[in-house]
Amino acid sequence: MENLLVKDNFLRSKHTLILFAILAGTDLLSIGLSYYQNSVLKAYEYGEYSDEYITNLDYATMFLAIFKFICIISLIVLFIKWFRRAYANLIRLDIGMDYTENAAVWGYFIPFVNWVRPVKTMKEIYLKTQKAIKAYDSTLVLDQNTSFIVLWWILYIVNGVVGNFASKAMNRATTIDEFIDANNFYMVSDLVDILSIALAVIVIQKISKLELSLKKTDRSVSLIDQIGTQ
Repeated sequence: MENLLVKDNFLRSKHTLILFAILAGTDLLSIGLSYYQNSVLKAYEYGEYSDEYITNLDYATMFLAIFKFICIISLIVLFIKWFRRAYANLIRLDIGMDYTENAAVWGYFIPFVNWVRPVKTMKEIYLKTQKAIKAYDSTLVLDQNTSFIVLWWILYIVNGVVGNFASKAMNRATTIDEFIDANNFYMVSDLVDILSIALAVIVIQKISKLELSLKKTDRSVSLIDQIGTQ
């Protein structure tokens, strides 16, 4: 019976949410450090700080950026694993999906395709998981509002654009004023990232809640709980 291949997704969602929280904390630290660095750079013009202090502050910024990069890479891995299982579970339940499991995942990485397919497949998961529950619980009221998913993806794309602009501004910077301006762009990018993370958390929590509801249905309990991880 093919439905026995359905996998539990709770731990994957939990680990992804934890890493999102860590990344949001890193963004807050980055904002605070950038703000402080700007104040130091302004005072440096008047001789209030030494070159050594400025260099040490640059090292702190660099170490935080490296830590953030590690968090982002780890989060991509965890998020994709969670997403893949959520999408594949619906396929395993014989629900008609628009894409194959691999096509849904690669939709996050193929240029231009990754502007639209992620939001389409995430909406698919949200809506079709509800329909799967509805098949066993006729009292369920379907929620067709997917605007929070669209907004999450828009903010994610905007954050990428602003972050790229900030990176280029920092690479071009040669004066204190230019470094301050680049830091300001980074702070905006971090703020947008925090908003994107907040919406991503909402997306995952809503879908995870639906997955748990599906798990509680008579048919799904026996199917999901018997299976190990993949």
